[in-house]
Amino acid sequence: MPDSQITPPMASLFPGLRVLVVEDLIALAIQYRTLAARLDVHVSTAGTLAEALRQVPLGPWHAALVDLNLPDGSGFEVMRALLQAYPACSVVVITAEDSMDNAVRASKAGAFDFIQKPVEAERLLVTLRNALHASRLSLRVATLQTAAPTHFEQFIGQSAEMQSVYRMIETVAASNAPVCISGESGTGKELVALAIHSRSPRRHKKLVTLNSASIPKELIESELFGHVKGAFTGASADRLGAFQEADQGTLFLDEIAELDLGAQAKLLRVLQTGEVKRLGDDKTRIVDVRVVCATHRDLRARVRAGEFREDLFYRLYVVPIELPPLRSRGNDVLLIANELLLRYAKEDGKQFRSFSEGALAALRSHAWPGNVRELINVIRAVVALNDAVEVQASMLPVEMRQTAVLRVSPRQPAMRELPAPLPTAPGDEVPWFAQSFESSGFREPPASLPAKSEAVQWATLPAPLVATTVSSLGVFDRAKVRPLLQIEREVVDYALRAFGGNVAQAARALQVNPSTLYRKIQVWTALGDVAKVATGVHL
Repeated sequence: MPDSQITPPMASLFPGLRVLVVEDLIALAIQYRTLAARLDVHVSTAGTLAEALRQVPLGPWHAALVDLNLPDGSGFEVMRALLQAYPACSVVVITAEDSMDNAVRASKAGAFDFIQKPVEAERLLVTLRNALHASRLSLRVATLQTAAPTHFEQFIGQSAEMQSVYRMIETVAASNAPVCISGESGTGKELVALAIHSRSPRRHKKLVTLNSASIPKELIESELFGHVKGAFTGASADRLGAFQEADQGTLFLDEIAELDLGAQAKLLRVLQTGEVKRLGDDKTRIVDVRVVCATHRDLRARVRAGEFREDLFYRLYVVPIELPPLRSRGNDVLLIANELLLRYAKEDGKQFRSFSEGALAALRSHAWPGNVRELINVIRAVVALNDAVEVQASMLPVEMRQTAVLRVSPRQPAMRELPAPLPTAPGDEVPWFAQSFESSGFREPPASLPAKSEAVQWATLPAPLVATTVSSLGVFDRAKVRPLLQIEREVVDYALRAFGGNVAQAARALQVNPSTLYRKIQVWTALGDVAKVATGVHL
């Protein structure tokens, strides 16, 4: 591996990070050390298993190049010791044997990548650079998660998405600027309004909530602005509207998109002038109200459709806060479920203290279309209908047990939290397996491709029975059968998109050797028909 083959790294360097090189051939150890030094890291070397194990406690180690065939043992022992001591360490396994078994074993044991000797200098440089990037990112995430609160006002959640929401609430609370909260039904939009009010200078005054969708069109003006006695049939007494009730405080207009155009025009006038006139009254009154609104609809789309006034949109959409759906909040679902379980168990005098592994898998894999509201109902029902120390999967609703098909294999280490799949460009065809994955709401791609029909798990049936069953059920449309090579490219493309171009992690999810993906990408790139596949790949 002559130095002339090595090109300077394009990415930033890694001062302060430490790399352990475990290689018994002195010449290769020196070359690996020289190569790693180009990345501005501290490098130590070990030529035997015993020497490597002695150096493990001298870390921290952020990445390691480990030869599997050592004179006194296996490099797998070094990898296990490193990952046990430093979970964020990215271990790159190097071996002279072209063994798929070793590659699979290394991947399942937590290796970042697997490289076969002889190693090209440029390939090793890129792999090591990616390994250091991954390690540094893991350390940052771990630091943030350790420091991140699990509770904020009435919210429970430690995910990065919710930390962003918390920061936005803290930033905007002191202002008088209008806030527009968006998010799916059940995500907690009213809790955001409550948190903003409770942290604002107006917290000693009233927070008045008005749900635009629950009030008849004929009464919405009276609810907003009030009325005097006799203003309309049934108006038997003077009544203050929401704006006057919220004077000096905060008015929360929930489901603002459902407000009809006539009421929108009058709301706009109040926001512009600060003056309110009750129905049937000749007097106007000045009010000082901070307006927070919320909707589960796309307000911009409503404006384009002519169903929402554009001028009102710009009055309300000053500070937008978007609440993430529960399915995209990672392990927050487990934090919320555990707290709800303990709370309801205490209320009902039940024994529940925890969830079984099967129940946790079902909770984590469910798409939660009703978000936190649905989770509350599920846990409430479990506690009400059962009594045990541990919640079993059988106690959960049947639809949750049926959809809990994407689980981490017990033979594999738990994956780190990964970014959501990149969006597909307009016009791109999304394969059926990608549609199924995205609609299910999981952050991690499945370990294996799910069957098109969920009625039968084909992989568990003998081949003759599969053929007979498929034929008898007629579940496949022959017109939809496409070349295997095309499907393979789509699978690889989707996996790479899902893992941000990280070949090692994509290979682990697909249960193949990372070198297999590298070879396929190189072949497809040479053919010129897979520009998408190479996009973003860490090559």
